[in-house]
Amino acid sequence: MGGFSHTDDTNTWVIRDRTYTLHTIVLPASESSPEASISCLLDPRYIPLLPNPPPQAHKPIENPCFELRNTPHKGIGLFATRDVAAGDFVMTEHPALILSSGEFPPELYDAIGDRLPAKRRSELLAMANCRSPEECKSHVEGIVRTNGLLLELDPKGKLTGPKDFYGGVYPLINRSNHSCGPNVGLKWDLSSLTLTMYALRAIRKGEEIHKTYLEPALPREKRISHLQKNYRFTCDCPWCDIRGFVTTHAEEPESSSAVADNERPFTDAEVQQIADSDERRYLLGHWVFTHLGYKKWSTDLARKDDMVIKSHLEALELIRIEGMEGLQNLFIEEIAMCYAMLGYLDAFREWGEKVVTLSRIEDPPAAKRFEEWLVDPPKRVKKWGWRKTQRDQQPGRRRLKAGQAVEEEPPIDALGLLFPSSDSDD
Repeated sequence: MGGFSHTDDTNTWVIRDRTYTLHTIVLPASESSPEASISCLLDPRYIPLLPNPPPQAHKPIENPCFELRNTPHKGIGLFATRDVAAGDFVMTEHPALILSSGEFPPELYDAIGDRLPAKRRSELLAMANCRSPEECKSHVEGIVRTNGLLLELDPKGKLTGPKDFYGGVYPLINRSNHSCGPNVGLKWDLSSLTLTMYALRAIRKGEEIHKTYLEPALPREKRISHLQKNYRFTCDCPWCDIRGFVTTHAEEPESSSAVADNERPFTDAEVQQIADSDERRYLLGHWVFTHLGYKKWSTDLARKDDMVIKSHLEALELIRIEGMEGLQNLFIEEIAMCYAMLGYLDAFREWGEKVVTLSRIEDPPAAKRFEEWLVDPPKRVKKWGWRKTQRDQQPGRRRLKAGQAVEEEPPIDALGLLFPSSDSDD
């Protein structure tokens, strides 16, 4: 690969007129955790944005809810060793590597890996590599391109000028295989330099733990194409492998009967099944742009009181069908807020508790906010019951001593009738 040079400083490389620095982050040990290291290849402008002093290495996972197992056709995978509830913690890990998504010479990839301590380097080199030696001369590069997960080093947008996308490589988290309906989500935290995995929905004991490698809202054909091009495998999730071919023929995928079965044209019912799934995923991917949300609804009394609630419940059902629970929190939070504006205490508690459960890891500020509100919603939630109050004050309603409202027939002239009845007195 041309366009690069190596300066006298062995840690500095110039790649196509861009300077990159080999940088090691040492995470100090604590009483419960040994020292850890992260090997990085960074534009030097990013180094001051890293937490300083570095955070302590996270403590080892106690009583993990998962184990590593061999799978028939996907290599090693993660499997639940006990039931895991939606929103629960699965694991936290520091990346072994952090580097730009650009292209670098093989010797530079090797240099990044070589800077790791022996044990961590051994864990790195044991990871999956779907790239051939012809594609990636460096084994480390193949591992990076197979396993790299996006992370953010400049969340506040402090840097100006050219920017790179950065990724991390995690020897344990990356053992989780792909599904287009993942049951876990991932949350990067720059302050602790950790990636946390948590359950998006309930995971049963023995069930495989899946993250996703792509945007699940894409149609099936594009998902399959992307995975084959970038990861060299055929997805076996139920939304792609609708016949169960990959799983059924895992032991003999190249047998004549298996190939013949897989090459059969889709039936009309299968074509419709795929089209229905693609449509649901498209709708979910565009829902917030095509449907009214809480903010605009909250003060628009021309809209029905249950309009957003019904719409969001519909979205949640599509999410359940397609296994796209990574989208669910927005809808659940807005349903809770709708009930707050309507002054429905029991419903607000039910949906607010769901927000707390599902947001502790994904969105801690939201979880904390709802926890505080749930102590005494009518007093702590701003504008509690606002829509109900406004409805009660509209013409045609009067308050009873018990606090209830009844409909009154308005005076005739208030109706503004264009066509008065023919028997009226003129």
